[in-house]
Amino acid sequence: MKEPQTILETYRRLEADGERAVLATVVDVKGSSYRLPGARMLIDETGRSVGTISGGCLEANVLTLAKQVLKTGKPTVITYDTTQTEDSVFGLGMGCRGVIRVLLETAKANKSLDFLRECFEQRKPGAMATLIDAPADFQLSTGAKFFFRALPDDFGFRISDFGFTIGNLKRENWFQKLKDDLAQISAVEQPINPNGVKIYETETGAIEFFLETVVPPVLLLLFGAGFDALPVVSFAKNLGWRVVVVDHRAAWANSERIPDADEIVVARAEDLDAKMFEDKRSVAVLMTHNYERDREILRRLLNSTVKYIGALGPKTRTEKLLAEIGGKFDAHQLKKLHAPVGLDIGAETPEEIALAVLAEIQSVLTNRSGGFLRERNGGIH
Repeated sequence: MKEPQTILETYRRLEADGERAVLATVVDVKGSSYRLPGARMLIDETGRSVGTISGGCLEANVLTLAKQVLKTGKPTVITYDTTQTEDSVFGLGMGCRGVIRVLLETAKANKSLDFLRECFEQRKPGAMATLIDAPADFQLSTGAKFFFRALPDDFGFRISDFGFTIGNLKRENWFQKLKDDLAQISAVEQPINPNGVKIYETETGAIEFFLETVVPPVLLLLFGAGFDALPVVSFAKNLGWRVVVVDHRAAWANSERIPDADEIVVARAEDLDAKMFEDKRSVAVLMTHNYERDREILRRLLNSTVKYIGALGPKTRTEKLLAEIGGKFDAHQLKKLHAPVGLDIGAETPEEIALAVLAEIQSVLTNRSGGFLRERNGGIH
């Protein structure tokens, strides 16, 4: 998803210019909603915004409320309830039927944005919790945040600066449960959105935290820098993915031809660094149009941690490659191999093929079939 990166880049620019902004985050959804918990929108002092928290139904009202948050600097949670009548939310006439809660808070020195950037840049998952409701006499106020990273040399648990330290809270039962919950959701790789509200009991009453996983963007390893690779790079970047293009031809693999790529590696298949194949949030597509290079790359990909391998060309070609590679591959290794690559949408042009490839990767990452939504039983999400 490109939205988080766009918000982070806008936030960086606003901070550099000394401008203020408000961050709006969907923290709870019951019933139908266009966006799920974790969706964000950043609003500057002039009312300009990036990101969305709905299909356009809530944004106008949130822009108005953001002005008040800028004045007071106080985080607040707004509830939109459209389960009763069509006009139940300030006459917005939303088509969805649900209850949506949105947290509004100032973006200045907002540690959640810093944490997002940290996880993205280091390509390490994490989890964070934001307090959204508590009794008036509770020791933390709305907007207080906890962050968790499973680091090898550090337990990775931090609290945002609200006048308290971890040591003050270690004896609290709710704190221990919250810590365990964050550790659990940060470690689970799952297609279902795990973000949501969790209620904890304290001596002064129930408190609510919004728990959220932070997952680095998908890393696409694209082997081949031919003309058909260019739209794949472009589409992937529009999804917010990180793209690494690999080709042995310097005349083809360069920033002038592929300006959107995050990294370009000019090397032969046998010379590629083993670290390239170690990212657990990566997918790969073979588009070298060279049989021998594909054979070496496919061998390494099948023995790697990549989640998806797409191979261009007919099924018989890939079957021959597997036979020549030799060795035994288990069901898990073979399941992640998709050949021919892409969904069956009748693609012929490079752009159509890129669309089919990226759509298939997205469906695999989210554990979906790639079929028609009209034939799906239950909700879209």
